[in-house]
Amino acid sequence: MEKFLVDRIDRTVDNYRLAKEYLKNDGDILNHFASLVFSHYEKEIPIDRIKEIRKEIKAATPRMSPFRGDILYIISLLIATTDKEIQQEIIENMFSAMEKLEENGFRPCSHLVLTAYVIGRYGSARKQDEIVYKLKESYILLKEKYNNITNEDDYLLCALWSINNIEMKVVNDFIENNIEKVTGLANEDFERIVYLGSSTSKGIARESALKVLELTAGKVNASYDTPLGFRHGPKSVVDDETVSVIYISNDEYTRKYDLDLAKEMLAHKKNDKVVIVGDNIEEDILNKADYVFNVENINYTVENEVLLPLQQIIFGQMLSFLKSVNLGITPDNPCPTGEVNRVVQGVILHELV
Repeated sequence: MEKFLVDRIDRTVDNYRLAKEYLKNDGDILNHFASLVFSHYEKEIPIDRIKEIRKEIKAATPRMSPFRGDILYIISLLIATTDKEIQQEIIENMFSAMEKLEENGFRPCSHLVLTAYVIGRYGSARKQDEIVYKLKESYILLKEKYNNITNEDDYLLCALWSINNIEMKVVNDFIENNIEKVTGLANEDFERIVYLGSSTSKGIARESALKVLELTAGKVNASYDTPLGFRHGPKSVVDDETVSVIYISNDEYTRKYDLDLAKEMLAHKKNDKVVIVGDNIEEDILNKADYVFNVENINYTVENEVLLPLQQIIFGQMLSFLKSVNLGITPDNPCPTGEVNRVVQGVILHELV
């Protein structure tokens, strides 16, 4: 593990230096982005290939095109992470998707370019009309239901739902079916909450904990871990004022460990609360857990792994919002004194030496 980390860090630093020298016009933030992306794939940044992709996109688009500017830098980096044999196909599919999106009334912008890239990269070229139709349908429903908070940055989310055949109804039903129960949980008197998740759900657990800290201005102490990692010491934080939320994986093998921890915590439970968020939960756990939130089953595949915990993060956001309201805090401005900013401010990016 130590060698892996050292190698990954060395690769990231080397890639940053490459980007800083040969892609300096991208700016420092995108240089960092490039170094992280290619280090993730354990690759050296292919400078010549990236420039070739940019040249091709520029030649195919007018000067005032939404494909220009920072989004050109971003999508060229993303395209360059793929096999060169499919590079041309991705670019052609991206342009085709963009054309279909504009024909369906979507306003050209950088968000739409990124959406077109995702459709071109991950969607079937033969099903683009179907993908765009479902995307539009989802976006209209989202806009009707949550007009004040739905905008262009939701294009990409709707595209991911469409590509993976996840209907807006699934998300809406989860909210409608669970709002009263989540409100009941938010009204419980607890001082700390622990979110637990494996694989992709670990990231959801982390975001859920962050959202609680943010919207309650730190009045509720929130943390996260994996179900396996939680057993080795961190479980000692659980007391009578703790809520433990376990996100159950849909992966057949991983969920066994998630359910094992759920049973263990229920067996040792005193006045603390144990909350289960998952699908097809066995009856023994259903009867013993304080709260169980059922999610619509999404079949596990490598391609849609990132979408499996979609309803889990909606649960996390709902609970954070409602707990904030319960504590008499304004969710839109939980820290009016300004010590904590919801948008990152004041960060200085220092030069690597």
